[in-house]
Amino acid sequence: MLPGRGAKVEVLSERGKIPADGKSATKICIRFAESPGPEIALRIHRLGSFQPDEQVREATYPVRDKEVNLVVYPPSRPGVGWLSGEGFRHKLEFVPASFVAGLVFEWIPTLFWALVLALLLRTYAVATFYIPSGSMEDTLLKNDLLIADKLSYKVLRRDPRRGDIMIFQYPNNRRIDYIKRVIGLPGETVRVRDGVVYIDDEPLDEVYIKEQPRLTFGPFTVPDDQYFMMGDNRNHSQDSRVWGPVPRSYFEGRALFIFWPPTRFSWIRH
Repeated sequence: MLPGRGAKVEVLSERGKIPADGKSATKICIRFAESPGPEIALRIHRLGSFQPDEQVREATYPVRDKEVNLVVYPPSRPGVGWLSGEGFRHKLEFVPASFVAGLVFEWIPTLFWALVLALLLRTYAVATFYIPSGSMEDTLLKNDLLIADKLSYKVLRRDPRRGDIMIFQYPNNRRIDYIKRVIGLPGETVRVRDGVVYIDDEPLDEVYIKEQPRLTFGPFTVPDDQYFMMGDNRNHSQDSRVWGPVPRSYFEGRALFIFWPPTRFSWIRH
């Protein structure tokens, strides 16, 4: 017998976990510190019944010697119900009566909703990204695996800022994802001269680049609602200097942290 909860009431159940087979009767004894009267009204919430083969969830029972004895019948599916009356509330835990029932009512729904949640997270919240080349060295190395924030950019519509490392659809083939750093914002003029990147004729202080760019570029004015992207490994990066700026709608997310290999685990510097 297992005790239930109640300040002045003790609920004793024949089973702590009741098989949800639709027929197994479970005896319950309710003991009162003080008699509530000659009888008491009881109620079952959500699952369970006071009668076999039908759903009876309200009943009145006689009180004898400060005790009430009754029988609860389980549903045919697992879940949680509650037995309540004056001064107490007792949990009725109905568990799968067989392996097949557990599979049908618990494992399959759990796996289904886990897959739905994973799909929603993958589509709208976070994503993984594999670094296929050395164009972002030494910030990101070839074969790094990272996590990206998609929620802020795909759902909340936050705009990228200069210095953000962004995942985006390659402008010449949107089925391919690229990763580069935001350098030029809409309306700005980008120029590369003497190993220095200039934005509107102001030099950028870029502590993250692998080496200074050798080639001259620009000037180029970034169109409205587009962004100029460059790799940190400037002399070994195909970026907006080659295939042009990236429209805002092509952005997938902002790189957050490297999670593989374990020795590379770290938050990404933007």
